[in-house]
Amino acid sequence: MNDMEKPRLYKIIITKDDSEGFYVAEVPTLSPCITYGETLEEAIEMVKEAIEGIIESRSENGYPIPDDNAILQQQKTKIETIIPIERNTSHFHSVAV
Repeated sequence: MNDMEKPRLYKIIITKDDSEGFYVAEVPTLSPCITYGETLEEAIEMVKEAIEGIIESRSENGYPIPDDNAILQQQKTKIETIIPIERNTSHFHSVAV
């Protein structure tokens, strides 16, 4: 299995901005990867698109593509949500913990 086939895991931090009423989604490992949505579902869809775009851009430009695989696999924290992200034939996964 080459790097393009390896699933990638990302910790996503989603917070609600109570003053504005929208959800902010951030992927610290792919900083600056931050987006938002009016609903939680929209924020998740937006962050999936942002992750895809960053991975595609880094790949095209020869930059390393970091992930949170090692950290998340070692953590004792319960994984609450796994969000599949498919890009071409590669499968990337996004994780919110």
